[in-house]
Amino acid sequence: MAAPKLRFKEFDGDWTSSDFSKASVQIIDGDRGFNYPKSDDFYDDEFCLFLNAGNVTKQGFNFENTQFITKNKDSSLRKGKLERNDLVITTRGTVGNVAYFNDSVSFKNMRINSGMVIARCQKNVLADFINQFLNSDLFEKWLDKNAFGSAQPQLTVKLLNSIDLNYPSKPEQTKIASFLSAVDEKISQLTQKHQLLSQYKQGMMQKLFSQQIRFKADDGSEFGEWDFIELGTATDVTKLAGYEFTKHIVYKDSGNLIALRGLNVKNNKLDLSDVKYIDDSDLKMLGRSKLYIDDLIFTYVGTIGDVALIQENEKFYLAPNVARIRANKELLNPVYLLQYFNETSFRRNEIEKYIATSSQPALSMTNIRKFHIAKPCLDEQTKIANLLSAIDQKVEVVAQQIEQAKIWKKGLLQQ
Repeated sequence: MAAPKLRFKEFDGDWTSSDFSKASVQIIDGDRGFNYPKSDDFYDDEFCLFLNAGNVTKQGFNFENTQFITKNKDSSLRKGKLERNDLVITTRGTVGNVAYFNDSVSFKNMRINSGMVIARCQKNVLADFINQFLNSDLFEKWLDKNAFGSAQPQLTVKLLNSIDLNYPSKPEQTKIASFLSAVDEKISQLTQKHQLLSQYKQGMMQKLFSQQIRFKADDGSEFGEWDFIELGTATDVTKLAGYEFTKHIVYKDSGNLIALRGLNVKNNKLDLSDVKYIDDSDLKMLGRSKLYIDDLIFTYVGTIGDVALIQENEKFYLAPNVARIRANKELLNPVYLLQYFNETSFRRNEIEKYIATSSQPALSMTNIRKFHIAKPCLDEQTKIANLLSAIDQKVEVVAQQIEQAKIWKKGLLQQ
């Protein structure tokens, strides 16, 4: 194989092309014989961690839920014991998740279950290099083409042995893997920063809305006591009626006016990655579903309680299963209300209280109007909204840095 587009300058010469088996990547499946562990063989803490499907994710190992087998049970199994620098690949259900058993994993004794295989590198290739390959688009494309079975996708040892692989000398593999691992570490650090900022925000919300922390007025004086009101007394809550949708709305895949559906409300903001347009609809009959700056939209069917703030005029209308909440700005600051809707205790004590349980959980407009809202004076609402929005901006900046780093790494892997 010719050299790749992007290369460290100290290396030259062609790369080797082969499949996994010829590159000496050994694929090992687990023990499925008579001694395979049964439910009463598992313990909360014992000699050997026996991996379950949830332990191997797209992000690597996850040890939130673990099960263990005894030393005697471990010794009775013939295959599937992990060695350091082995890679685990899921082969049934969610296929192609990869986890790396390197020195960062604290468990010493681990075994795979029957829905996984081990990829063990020998002679020609390094585990660090293969780990990066298995986390690349090349492997994703291979999975899309080769995994079989619609209800429960699967991979076999034979299929995995046939994976096409291009690789350089071991020194160049080391250089590539070390560089990409440094990028992974940066992504990991940013991800941890994002998690800490998100946790900090949740803590601040709890303290602010429980009044453990209070602001003062600009002149240093104390703000007054808080009132509690029903949402319906300080906002206008409505939805798109069924007849409006069936009679007057026409979905298109292009246009200028967007019908906001439940899937367009994620993580406290609009997600416009998948939208439907309604330019050809009878807009004069959809006046109450037209959205304006500072309207809140709120999902009330299926996934309940996602909320976002409209920040543009003349662009958005309601689709079914999303409510519009329009605040009386003399009583409630819309940004304050947005933040209040995302506070954990409000979601638990108000939103969940009114959910009608069925095959598809839902809230009625009547019950949404019953939500009890803490109402400080407008000046204090503004200070709370500004503080929490500033934290949101920091969280968003880090989220964008993570995404940019992932895109950069993807480009490196392609080249």
